[in-house]
Amino acid sequence: MSLSDSEKISCLRLMMSENIGPITYAHLLSYYGTATEALKHIGDLAARGGRKKPMALATENMAKEQIEIADKKNVKILFRQEKEYPALLRHIPDAAPILFVLGNISVFTKKSVAIVGTRNASVNGKALARKIAYDLAEADYNVVSGMAHGIDRAAHMGALSSPHIPTTTAVLGTAVDEIYPIENKDIYDEVVRNGCLVSEFPFHTVLTPRNFPRRNRIISGLSLGTLVIEAQEKSGSLITAREAASQGREVFAVPGSPVDPRSSGPNALIRDGAYLVTSAEDVINILENRPAFSLKETEKDIQYNTVPLSENNLTDARQIVYQSLSTDPVSVDDLIRETQLDVRVVNIILVELALAGRLERYPGNRVSLIYSVE
Repeated sequence: MSLSDSEKISCLRLMMSENIGPITYAHLLSYYGTATEALKHIGDLAARGGRKKPMALATENMAKEQIEIADKKNVKILFRQEKEYPALLRHIPDAAPILFVLGNISVFTKKSVAIVGTRNASVNGKALARKIAYDLAEADYNVVSGMAHGIDRAAHMGALSSPHIPTTTAVLGTAVDEIYPIENKDIYDEVVRNGCLVSEFPFHTVLTPRNFPRRNRIISGLSLGTLVIEAQEKSGSLITAREAASQGREVFAVPGSPVDPRSSGPNALIRDGAYLVTSAEDVINILENRPAFSLKETEKDIQYNTVPLSENNLTDARQIVYQSLSTDPVSVDDLIRETQLDVRVVNIILVELALAGRLERYPGNRVSLIYSVE
């Protein structure tokens, strides 16, 4: 599908507007067909969700500025509806609506493996990450990681050192024109030349800690499998591994000493069913011997009958949904099952609440109410 210039501007406006995350964005496009049409209805939806003040919508000028900066910096803007968007990533439920890519987008057609782990990595952990990444690149795999200190940096460097086809993708928690951490400045340009930098965050995004866990689903979503080397049990790397499992991808872990806290994460993953691996050959053998990966395994695209739901259908349903929600997260599937309401009805009510700033979304398609908003 090819988008018109005006629709691209509308998509950017929608993505950059207040209270619109990836899932809400996907519901709006599925319900209204286009971002241009969705923008016309956001105010009414938010008001029905209980919002008292006007929505802060991104302007056309804000969207056009993103396109102008991208053109100047040779950054490609990929929209989820377009064929250039990474196929594997497109079919996760909370896929980024828009990606900003600096480098060669052809790497998205290659088989990819994510390598993640602690920033405070041991010498041996970093050496193993470099070795496995090097061997994966030699086998024509794209190595995906998060451009952080420690294991991430080692994985990128290992892939880049391959004399075959050094290919790596770095998924950032910043805009693609920002180098963070600054210590990775030495490999930034090399990643661009031999792969690409990817971000869902537009230019001028303020750096905040919460951006980094958020990008983890993209790291796993781009990859056939995720390998964890050294990570504590409560860490971003374990979040990435769990995201991979929920996306129908393989999870690999390198075991370690039980007395080293950095081994607690991989050891826990192995205990819970992840593949124990010690080399790139182990990873490749598992991937090559599994059934051919089908996008249908993870395809959960939202499909609506675009005939608008009547207000009569929604009024009573809103009260039922509100009473079923609390500040404790609940699965949307469980919510639909318990309320016995039509999936379209539940989802549009959740969109209303999200736009009103009264709903929090969590990994695993879970939601909770936020009471103290205004």
